[in-house]
Amino acid sequence: MSTAAAQAVALKDEGNKAFAAHDWPKAVEYYSKAIDLDNKVPAYYSNRAQAYYRRGVAYAAILRPTDAQKDLQVVVRKAPNDKDAKLKLAECARIVKRNAFEKAIEIGDEPSAAEGLDIDSMSIDSAYDGVKLEKEMTQEFIDDMIDRFKNGKKIHKKYVYQIIIAVKKIVYQEATMVEMKIPDDATMTVCGDTHGTKQLPMPVRNGAD
Repeated sequence: MSTAAAQAVALKDEGNKAFAAHDWPKAVEYYSKAIDLDNKVPAYYSNRAQAYYRRGVAYAAILRPTDAQKDLQVVVRKAPNDKDAKLKLAECARIVKRNAFEKAIEIGDEPSAAEGLDIDSMSIDSAYDGVKLEKEMTQEFIDDMIDRFKNGKKIHKKYVYQIIIAVKKIVYQEATMVEMKIPDDATMTVCGDTHGTKQLPMPVRNGAD
């Protein structure tokens, strides 16, 4: 046996080990190297086709239909009479087309109304008699705003935009879920309701929940 042929056999044996270990990518790699060294042994091709098939099925199982389709196409080219491989290939092709269609019609998030809003360029009429809001919220502005609302007045639209954008920034920076540690000897009052249902609000519960 020539050196190249012997090396090919050794690579095929490594491929068989990888196949037995369900390491399909390694098996494909070893069988392909064996074929590169000795392309006249049919077993190398059939073994690699089996590895492609198993890898394709594995890709399909972990929701990677595009990768599965590529491997199964190789199998069908080499074994056009393999009904099982053809069925799985057709199934993957349908999933790939469906995913492409869904992606094509997918509508992304609409841009925020605040994007491109130039607040600094908004001028405030000299007739406005309220407290001015600068970069930071002040107690003076809050008290004046409350008094204006009580008296049926409004704050300037520039300040409305400033407040909304500032609140949006704070909310988006907050975590959607926060964990809190409550001491064992503490009493905690939990108030809750059931949004979107016809049930009455939940009663107030006292306890160390």
